[in-house]
Amino acid sequence: MKKIDKILDKILSFITVCLYMAMILVVLLQIGARYIPSLTLSWTEELTRFIFIFIICLGAPLSLKYNSFADVDLVYEKFPLKVKKICYFLIFALIALFNIVVIFSGYKFVVLGKRSVSPALHWPMFIHHSSVFLLGIFSLFYSTLKLIKLFKDSDNALKDFEPEDIVNE
Repeated sequence: MKKIDKILDKILSFITVCLYMAMILVVLLQIGARYIPSLTLSWTEELTRFIFIFIICLGAPLSLKYNSFADVDLVYEKFPLKVKKICYFLIFALIALFNIVVIFSGYKFVVLGKRSVSPALHWPMFIHHSSVFLLGIFSLFYSTLKLIKLFKDSDNALKDFEPEDIVNE
């Protein structure tokens, strides 16, 4: 499982960075094209939107893995260790359940997208719609990993879930 985690982490990180660079290039191309009156690039806005959606859908699972989402933990810090573990279990169990729903809905969305194409690029819309499906799969994988870590290593369970200074108090 750790090997799959490392490989998936590297793949998602690499693709996300490449998509960021591609988005920057497309936006710069769009800006540059504004200064050439005869050059109209109608496809750049759509491509930028597609890239941005995939950046979010591939980056969000990584944020889940590294606990990079914003949270308010003023009350949570006061809880004893057992209550913290229960809270994390509930959080990641609910995230996993939600992602199961996202996967099924995303699949329906992909099937729906097979029948249409994007207006400017003329790409099949299932490419665009697959972002929701991929978000669900990768987020389910990382939330499941978090749940396994909670059960497997109960002594050090919270080290992967919160900053070092909170765990060592």
